[in-house]
Amino acid sequence: MYSNMFQHLNMNSEQTFAPLLKYNALVTKNFTDLTNLQLDAARQYADIGLSQLQAGSQVKDVQGLMSLGSKQLETMTRLSQQMIADGKKLSELAQEFKVGLENLAAEAQQK
Repeated sequence: MYSNMFQHLNMNSEQTFAPLLKYNALVTKNFTDLTNLQLDAARQYADIGLSQLQAGSQVKDVQGLMSLGSKQLETMTRLSQQMIADGKKLSELAQEFKVGLENLAAEAQQK
């Protein structure tokens, strides 16, 4: 008797909490991906900044200063391209999360 009752309770709890567990997995995946994106971006921007500091510290004459100026233009171009790429990645993450939420909602409506 109690065995049947516990089996029935276990089945009901699995059905009840399944959507919540799927939502939790989706949020966790999105948070992990977002954190990794931010860490990668911070690392890349720090590398760019450090390379600029090193290049600036190596200027010893006017020719070196002119060379630094042209390198900074290249760096700004690289930085803007990096920011565009990071924005696209962030947009893709948001779109994936939105699609995942829509799929969960559609699945819940069917049940």
